[in-house]
Amino acid sequence: MHTGHFTDTAARDHFRALYDDAVARLGPTSGRDITTTHGVVRVLTCDGPPGIPFVLVPGAGSPGVSWAPNVPALRGRATVHLVDPLGGPGASTQDVPLRSVGDQVRWLRGVLDALGPCHLVGTSMGGRLAFEVARRSPAGIRTLTLLDPALTFTRIPAGTVAASLGALPGAPTWLRRRFVARLGGGADVADDPVARLIEAGLSGYASAVPLPPLPTARDVAAVGVRSLVLLGGRSTMLDAGRARARAALLPRGTVEVWPDATHALPGEFPERVAERLSSLVAAS
Repeated sequence: MHTGHFTDTAARDHFRALYDDAVARLGPTSGRDITTTHGVVRVLTCDGPPGIPFVLVPGAGSPGVSWAPNVPALRGRATVHLVDPLGGPGASTQDVPLRSVGDQVRWLRGVLDALGPCHLVGTSMGGRLAFEVARRSPAGIRTLTLLDPALTFTRIPAGTVAASLGALPGAPTWLRRRFVARLGGGADVADDPVARLIEAGLSGYASAVPLPPLPTARDVAAVGVRSLVLLGGRSTMLDAGRARARAALLPRGTVEVWPDATHALPGEFPERVAERLSSLVAAS
C-alpha cells in the first residue's frame, strides 16, 4: 500500500497556494510538527483563553484549515488545534502506509499525547476517526463531539458512494464540483474558499487511507467519554433518523438532529456549534 501524495508538482503548488492563503486568513496562528508512528503531523494552533483546548479533526480530503469558519467562535472560548490528517492533503507528511483503522488511531493518539488533555471534535470521516480513538484509547479526551460523522452510526448512502467517483484524482472538474456541492447542499464551490481548497485536494492528491468498517452497537456502547453528536437533517452522508437511533447507545451521549443542516453542518452553523460545545464542556 502506498502513502498519500500529490499527483504532480503543479497540483501540489496549486493546493499549497490555496492552503497558505487560508492559513493567513485565520489570524494569529502557529504551526507545529508532531512525529508519529506513520509520519509527521502538522498542527495549526489558534491561541485562545486558558483552559483545555479543542482539537479539531477534518473530514477526508480536507486539511485542518478547512475548519476556518469555526475558528473565530471557538478561539474566543479556548485554544484551538487544527490537525492535518496523515494520508490526505495538507502540510503533514506520511512516511508509513496506513493499513487499518488501528494505524489511524495510533498516529492520532500520538498527536493527542503531544498536545495533552483536550476536547476532541471531528467531522465527517474525521468524526469516524475521533470516535475510534475515544473508543480504543480515550486517555486525556475530556469530551467528544461528532459533527455529522460518516460511517459511524449508519452506512454512507448508495447515491453518495456513486457520486464519490468525482472525488478521485483525474475526475472531470464538473463531476468533482458536483460531488463537493452535494455534500454542502448544493452550494457553489467557486463562492467558497474552503470548498475550493477541498476541491484542489481532491483533484490533485492521491489519498492513502483505508475505509473503516461500520462500528457495531457494542462498539458504540463502549465509548465512555461524554459525547455530543450533531446530525444534519439534510445530510447526504447519512440517514439522520437511523444515525440518531444508533448514536443513542452512547452511554454518556447527547444526540441532536438539526433539520436545516447538511453534511457541511460545522461551516453552516459555526456560532451555534460553538455554543453547543461550550455547553458540553461546562457539563463535563
